[in-house]
Amino acid sequence: MAFNNVGPLTNLAAGQAFEWFYSFGGDPGTQMATADIKTPNSGAVHLADNQRKEKNNNGSTTYFVRITNQGPGSCFHNLQGGGMA
Repeated sequence: MAFNNVGPLTNLAAGQAFEWFYSFGGDPGTQMATADIKTPNSGAVHLADNQRKEKNNNGSTTYFVRITNQGPGSCFHNLQGGGMA
């Protein structure tokens, strides 16, 4: 299951990072997320790392990812990603 344009637009200056989380009912398996970078873009490169998964007692699953702007400029993003097929 792929997803794009998820979550609020978030602006990061060069060197800033933001921790995201997203949830699904049930357990859809391994999911990965990256920055859905928006334009205009001042040359920013966004790094997605620190991907994590939490299985909740109610049967839902929560995923976490950190997005870091490696610069050189600022840029807006939200999330895109999907499962491993």
